[in-house]
Amino acid sequence: MFTINLKGKSNPKDKNLVKLEMVLFKTGYTRVTKVLSITGKLKEWDNKSQCFKSKTGESFLKNKSLSDLRLQYQNVAEEWENEGRNWSPVEWTRYFDEEALKQEECKVITVLQMIDQLIDRFSNQQRFKNGKLVTSNSNAREYKFLKGSLTAFTKQKYGKAFSSYFFRDITEKFLIDYALYLQMRGAEKGNKGAVVGRLKKFYAVFNHAEKKEMPGVNTKLFRCVELKMKHGKFVPKTISHEIMLKIEKLDRCKFSILENLHLDLFLFSYYSGGMANVDVAHLKWNNIVNNQFEYERIKIAREAKMPVVDKAKAIIDKYKDKCFEDYVLPIFTQKHISEQQQHDRVERLSYKVNKTLEKVRKLLKYPTKITWYSARGTFITRMLKEGYNTSDVGAFAGNTATTIDRHYYRPIFNEETRKEINKII
Repeated sequence: MFTINLKGKSNPKDKNLVKLEMVLFKTGYTRVTKVLSITGKLKEWDNKSQCFKSKTGESFLKNKSLSDLRLQYQNVAEEWENEGRNWSPVEWTRYFDEEALKQEECKVITVLQMIDQLIDRFSNQQRFKNGKLVTSNSNAREYKFLKGSLTAFTKQKYGKAFSSYFFRDITEKFLIDYALYLQMRGAEKGNKGAVVGRLKKFYAVFNHAEKKEMPGVNTKLFRCVELKMKHGKFVPKTISHEIMLKIEKLDRCKFSILENLHLDLFLFSYYSGGMANVDVAHLKWNNIVNNQFEYERIKIAREAKMPVVDKAKAIIDKYKDKCFEDYVLPIFTQKHISEQQQHDRVERLSYKVNKTLEKVRKLLKYPTKITWYSARGTFITRMLKEGYNTSDVGAFAGNTATTIDRHYYRPIFNEETRKEINKII
């Protein structure tokens, strides 16, 4: 509930004149007054009717100005109420003060507005990778997911629009409720609900707001969901070298032309240093220098350098006359020009490659799921087992030695390993 009242009293500077104030009230807040520039004779002002009693043309114009002013403030309040915005009389009284409004916009914005700023920033941020300008659309996409998630959460849990939340409105209870909401939604869909990713992106919003000295920001709140922001133990999708050899020797007659391409792309990733699917797709001829792959990874700012082995070269030669423009492999066509089109193409292709690999898994009666990404962990594990140090393998794959140790290397224990250890001890 809100009200607008006009009050008049004797002007201290001239007791014959009235000093008019507009009193703005909203339930739950103290009243705020705003001194008006309109004045007149004190004896002609009526506090009960909140207008000038005189019927002169001058009084008529003053009463109309007062009526218009009240209507303007009423329209603002009604608009905010319809939006479900959490507003205060202080904001209300400053709405038409241009200078105060500019200062307010610079200092205080909603959480949603901050997320929108980040979406806009990353949507337009450009980087130069492998001789090509690319945007940070993938990062912008994550913030869009966060925005949609929080919008659905506040509406379902609290019956309020997320657009009404300022940083001061985000509490520990809010974060705990949000994390639980994500977990329950994930359980319904048979996944983990992207809890870690959403909470980390939300924390990034707070961190950004803190750097801009936004009032009401408290990054320490996230301590209450700290454990939920940690990834579980990373298990690389690694398969044994023996299985890789069996995949190489598969009877290709059992696979379609497209499925054969899928198998070649998977093996190429393995032969080229565990190259990620998106990097395979974007690989161009200028990334092959002195018989070596040299490229900057699309997803992270790391360079990879891997010798072009004969098996990788054989696959390149197989498709060199079927590729679009100067791409090394036949993934993009004239239909995939924009960054978004290329992103969607890689997503669809990855799904199809994994589907073909599932067919392979069943044929080989292999118990563990095989995906395109398996090529990366398998290559890294194989190289380390052959005696290459982590720095060299990191250079091949485009990772740091620490990342290689922590996330990718996984010992393969089989009968051959048992026999080797048997001899040692």
